[in-house]
Amino acid sequence: MAYVREERNEMPMYKGEFQRAAKRRPIREVLPIPALRSPPAGHQGSSIEEAFASDPRQLPPEERQVFRWQGGETAGLEHLRNYIDSGQLASYRGATESFAHGEDNPVNSGTRLSPWLAFGCLSARMVVKEAREYERKHGKTSSGKGIGKIGSTGTRLHTELLFRDFLRFSALAWGTSLFKIGGPFHVKGLEWSHDMELFQKWREGNTGFPFVDAGMRELAATGYISHLHRQCCAAFLVRDLRLDWRMGAEHFESCLLDHTPDANWGNWAYRILQRPCLVETRAKYPVEEHVTTVEVVAWPAVHDARLDHTLRWCPELSGLSKDLAREPWLLDTVPDRRISIKPYKDSPLWFCAANRTNWDYEYFWLPGHAWTVKPGKSEVQRSDFQLGKDYPRPLVPPLNVELDLDALPVKFHGWGTEPAVRRHVWGGRKQGRPPTRSDEQSEAGAPEARPRWEANGKGKGTGKRGGKGKGHQPFYPESGAGCQNQWQKRRREADWRA
Repeated sequence: MAYVREERNEMPMYKGEFQRAAKRRPIREVLPIPALRSPPAGHQGSSIEEAFASDPRQLPPEERQVFRWQGGETAGLEHLRNYIDSGQLASYRGATESFAHGEDNPVNSGTRLSPWLAFGCLSARMVVKEAREYERKHGKTSSGKGIGKIGSTGTRLHTELLFRDFLRFSALAWGTSLFKIGGPFHVKGLEWSHDMELFQKWREGNTGFPFVDAGMRELAATGYISHLHRQCCAAFLVRDLRLDWRMGAEHFESCLLDHTPDANWGNWAYRILQRPCLVETRAKYPVEEHVTTVEVVAWPAVHDARLDHTLRWCPELSGLSKDLAREPWLLDTVPDRRISIKPYKDSPLWFCAANRTNWDYEYFWLPGHAWTVKPGKSEVQRSDFQLGKDYPRPLVPPLNVELDLDALPVKFHGWGTEPAVRRHVWGGRKQGRPPTRSDEQSEAGAPEARPRWEANGKGKGTGKRGGKGKGHQPFYPESGAGCQNQWQKRRREADWRA
């Protein structure tokens, strides 16, 4: 495919249309790597070393960094060869595939090829060719969407690289609107903040939401975070902190090893900035009393199921149980109201559109409800950890998302270890946990004996396609009366900020 400026109106507006058109076209042959010529006379040996000796001093390597890149085409080709030959392609999960759960997921099972692709050391054509050649020899394996899904990892890798092409062509069609506040969809009706204190906390990874903080700290230390993590951190900045999305895009640009304007700014403008339809919904059903980017509290349960990644970058939480480390606000809050979080068309909850369209099939492990919280004396007391001192309190009121551990699509996880905070987490018998009294009461079928938070749970699906979950209607006011920016007014109050 090629982009013709005079025909830019023919460029598909959405990636699905683009990918369908692109996949009908053959991929051109990979161009041979040109032979390198010797350096010109007078620029050999020590003179080249001297020329590079004045480069900025390299920082010492970050010990927590799982993968380290070495620049240049030679290193890129070697990594691609090792990645393919070692069979790692079999465990590849699509960078944008939020439904690939388990030990291999988009947070930890990417190709790590993006910096070499960004600098032109590798071509996307070459990567797809190598993946297809491997599958011709060794057979197709699993799927980049996750265990049990249709397709192959090579096909998924091709799809992900096509999204990269979509953003590149789209950036040409969008022109300067890509860098304007309304973005390429010319969004209007949003009030943007430029609160530098909030921005600094987000940038440094001190938001009080561990999954967000782990991502932002990794980005600052290494210049890289997975695509899924980028989306989560970005959506939190835009939809919950309500900060100008361009501030986030500029920060990512200053940090990312694999930055290209089309991929970075394009993702912010296409995926993170709300579309006009979502702006209208937000105005009709304003959500101010709790976090709306529900992914920041739900995704860790399946994309960092043992919290290895989060605790690597938020070590101050490592002394807590996994339940508390995932949701540290449980230490000084109590449940308030049970609300529905099951999304609907243009829902103001969940930034990822796929969560709204694939809920019944993909989110069988989420019963569909969550609890708002309020400051109060928790059932869990820790003398060696103080929220607000050892780790920040959440910048916006959190949610306790209900989880059914027996339906969780992962082999191993660390949840359900803290009985006192199991109001929104149940099941887990498959994990070898001894049954608790509440388990026995639930199995005995005595509604009056069951805790009130389990008594009316009607959002629990069967875990099969077309599951018979029966979600409640969204708990949002019918109008914006009395809900204008309530949390922004409360943000500096002592009950949250200590």
